[in-house]
Amino acid sequence: MTRRAAGRIGRRGVFLCLALAAGCATVPAPVPLGPPAAFVATGDGLAARFAPVFVPQRPDLTHNRVGTPFATRAADGAEHVGVDPDRPAVFVRRIPFATARGTYTNLVYRVHFTRVPYAPRFSHVSAGPNVGLLVVVTLDAAERPVLVTTVHTCGCYLAFLPTAALPEDAYPPGWDSGGQGVWGEHLPGRLTLPAGLGNARPVLWLRAGTHRVMHAALMTDAGIAAAFRTIPAPLRPVEALDALPLAGGGTTSFFHTEGPLAGYVKGSSKPLELLAAAWWALDSRVGVDKRYGPADKMRTRFYTSLKFWRRTESDMWPFADFLRYWGWRL
Repeated sequence: MTRRAAGRIGRRGVFLCLALAAGCATVPAPVPLGPPAAFVATGDGLAARFAPVFVPQRPDLTHNRVGTPFATRAADGAEHVGVDPDRPAVFVRRIPFATARGTYTNLVYRVHFTRVPYAPRFSHVSAGPNVGLLVVVTLDAAERPVLVTTVHTCGCYLAFLPTAALPEDAYPPGWDSGGQGVWGEHLPGRLTLPAGLGNARPVLWLRAGTHRVMHAALMTDAGIAAAFRTIPAPLRPVEALDALPLAGGGTTSFFHTEGPLAGYVKGSSKPLELLAAAWWALDSRVGVDKRYGPADKMRTRFYTSLKFWRRTESDMWPFADFLRYWGWRL
């Protein structure tokens, strides 16, 4: 049994009871006809070349659309931070790292959504506002994508998607290249590289409401243009999230920058996950979306295991150590 699977046993029952008790069902809007909508990052350079494409279920519902964080200031000076679903954007940073086996480049992409709505389903235990998804595309020294890592910006629902360019001896022992189950979704165990490797980029299909990755593939730009109704999403540096413009002048950060909430997304809350997991994960902010960065600077840790004694080892920021913890041998 993998660490990922072991961590789920015993929690599903608690999560399911809470999710079924929360919220109410809504009548869905009509599904649009025609090719599926896909949010495609636009820009130049290496980051644009490998930027993931996001294909949400039900893009007619605003909470399923990739948006842009914004901030407003009330007359009394109070700030409000939210996500505008009508202005898509993808935020990116480039981070090199090295292991004993080689040198790599991580292209770290971040997108945000208005919320995960409350609904009487287990998967909606992550309900709350200002949620996000992180996608890390790992390139080898030859600038080939060898691994795609997806995780929600709370550190939850981690998934690894190796590509055919990754050597077999870099996989965790017992890895099933035929497929994998990740929190109720069935994902590929390996992504096949299409012809025209230089233009291959991840395409991620997202579950309506929860934004969980439900399928993934590598596709060329020509294949993407033929298969989807593309929606441009400007590629922006992640530093822009620390300079959201305010009406009347000035800027503010999407994240708390001081106090006990430093490093967490403003306005983010996950009450169902708090009730379900805080007491045994020993974290009163479990499930809250956060900044991706070094723990000593952002004063919170981007851990990916709910085992409180494994927070340091599962921290995603020191990426080589993080991969080693989860069994990858890049």
